[in-house]
Amino acid sequence: EPEKWDGKWRIAIFDIPEYLKKTRDIMRARLKQIGMTELQKSVFVHPYPCDQELEFLIEFYDIKPFVRFIVAESIDNELHLKHKFGLS
Repeated sequence: EPEKWDGKWRIAIFDIPEYLKKTRDIMRARLKQIGMTELQKSVFVHPYPCDQELEFLIEFYDIKPFVRFIVAESIDNELHLKHKFGLS
């Protein structure tokens, strides 16, 4: 976790098929373990770089076709997120 937040949100979104339900559940748990918070059922957000950790999980669980990673400058409810991550 860097000393200063760069003002960007890291967002992981996934649509892992039902036949991989166990992997999907594990992925949710792992994203929480690396500090991401659930924005929606399959959308997780974090204020600090975590692309290496995410890439490791994607490769380890062989789910690359089902996961996207976005870096965004704002989220409409970011005041709540800033508070949750201690950024406000």
